[in-house]
Amino acid sequence: TEPVVPTIGDVDMDGKVSVMDATAIQLHIASIIVLGEDNLSYADADKDGSVSVLDATQIQMFVAQLIPEL
Repeated sequence: TEPVVPTIGDVDMDGKVSVMDATAIQLHIASIIVLGEDNLSYADADKDGSVSVLDATQIQMFVAQLIPEL
């Protein structure tokens, strides 16, 4: 199998951007889980330099095909 290459929005680094990535951001913001630095580097979907609920929303919009790319 080929190695997984994460991209922006792939917070759980499983090779695809999904609602689970948005959920991981929400859980991190709520202090239910702690995302590592590697995960956080892919979580800034709106590329504003911070990880917030806006990033989770951006990922959700991408998954719903309301925006073409992250």
